[in-house]
Amino acid sequence: MLKPAILYRDEIFAKLLEYSYTDNMLFYMGCLGNELPKIEENSNGNVYQYAIIGEGNKLIGYFAYSINWYSSCVYNFGLFAFDRNNTTIGFDVYKELKKIINGYHIHRMEWRMIKGNPVERHYDNYCKHYNGKKFVLTDVLKDRCGEYHNEVIYEIIF
Repeated sequence: MLKPAILYRDEIFAKLLEYSYTDNMLFYMGCLGNELPKIEENSNGNVYQYAIIGEGNKLIGYFAYSINWYSSCVYNFGLFAFDRNNTTIGFDVYKELKKIINGYHIHRMEWRMIKGNPVERHYDNYCKHYNGKKFVLTDVLKDRCGEYHNEVIYEIIF
């Protein structure tokens, strides 16, 4: 179940900090940084942030995105699973994406990720389902071990 992230802000921050300086944070941030999301009480209506709650009211993930209402574009997706392989996360995110598409009637959706992210297969399938495009930029990020990573950009026009 998705609930407003503000209700779980401290718990989300504590969970994210556990992953500091790991590949998980690299895949989430898309860079070597370790910045926590800004979860604020007052929203301008463009940023949506959710705690993903599983059985027993347990925090199992964090999901966020932004909408540019003028251009009807959804972007800046952020997804972090604290409970790996929990299918509730996928189902809840999928329901929210359906709401974005069918309820908000957006025109365009875009998101980025670092190649090698474990969810790449799911992103590929989602993009293919909606006849989207996948672009791969080569050697965009150099990690702490000196290895280069590609960046992937997905785009769907509805």
